Amino acid sequence: MLIFSGFDPSGGAGILQDITIMKLFKINPKAIISAYTIQNENICKNIEFRDNFEEFKLFDNFSTIKVGMANAKQLKLLRNKYNNAKIIWNPVIKTSSGYEAISPEEVIEGAKYADLVIMNSKEYELTKIEKNVIITGGHKNLDNIEVLYNNNKFYSKKYDKDIHGTGCVFSSLISAHIYMNYTVEESIKSSLYYMDNLVNISKEHLETETLAYNFHKSYILEELWHVKNKIIELGKYTIPEVGQNIVFALPNAQNEFEVGKFPGRIHKLGDEVNFIHEPGFFGKSHMARAVIATMKYFPWIRSAMNIKYEKKYIEKAKEKGYKTFYLDRNQEPVEIQTKEGHSIPYGLSNIYDITKEPIDFVWDDGFYGKEAMIRVFGRNPQEVIEKVKDVVLSD
Repeated sequence: MLIFSGFDPSGGAGILQDITIMKLFKINPKAIISAYTIQNENICKNIEFRDNFEEFKLFDNFSTIKVGMANAKQLKLLRNKYNNAKIIWNPVIKTSSGYEAISPEEVIEGAKYADLVIMNSKEYELTKIEKNVIITGGHKNLDNIEVLYNNNKFYSKKYDKDIHGTGCVFSSLISAHIYMNYTVEESIKSSLYYMDNLVNISKEHLETETLAYNFHKSYILEELWHVKNKIIELGKYTIPEVGQNIVFALPNAQNEFEVGKFPGRIHKLGDEVNFIHEPGFFGKSHMARAVIATMKYFPWIRSAMNIKYEKKYIEKAKEKGYKTFYLDRNQEPVEIQTKEGHSIPYGLSNIYDITKEPIDFVWDDGFYGKEAMIRVFGRNPQEVIEKVKDVVLSD
């Protein structure tokens, strides 16, 4: 990834914020300064756009380029140099302090060279570009923040705060998720989730440094805690003999130790549900490996839960319109069946090669020594629990 953005010496926006966001997602970008600014969180005194980029000779290719403060000439240079890259542009017509950076006409011209443009509703009204565009509505007099893309609306909580750098950070979040192969729609959903948390903890500028330090692991464990009571509520219907787990992976998780889980599994004695340990990132887990295997195809599917197999649950899932798939474990090669931890990832890979899309409920009827099981997948634990509840408790 390349970050092509202006230098904000306050660190509240621009290239410094862009890089921090990328690091949050385990992305190590290259960076080129597009413009030098004299500003802080409250005032901008000057912007000087660069027109000569010797750095282009250092870098041959990028899959994704996040562009911040830039003009049309610079966009054209980027497109000519990196013709195959996805260019995502967050143009700045006016800084948050009111300094005029470029004209609306300049944005209309520059948009010709971008694959995706991200701008606020005020900027959009000045340009009315027909390009692939995400329009943020934080300036609108609405109870929530509204984001528009391809006639679809997405919403996020609105805070009574005047914070420097929100547009920059949101566009960086979108760029990071697209770099990780999220669709644009899924990028918006996930980015709004992070923005909500960022704005909530921030004061004058978006404090991504705080988020980078402790957010990911802590929020994953908190999300698992939040569904504990629902696991108990559903337990008498869902916990299989071998025990249960619900997991939630870090973005870009590469192994099961980067996946939050309940170590030791969740067990049932009569109707009593028992947790051996509080949520953590240690311990081996079949469900963690299932999520890792799934994320290789669909990186936004970061949570999963196993429930006991009941034919009526699968029938109800189909009736409700969920995507289901039967995994015939008897077809697994012997070397896979006998190798601990390889069976489910192998089976899921075969499924996704066929479906080319995520599956909500993957089920099997077991084989010798293996209990029949249903595995439920979703973006986060709350979504997974809602799917389980929908098929287990519905009439």
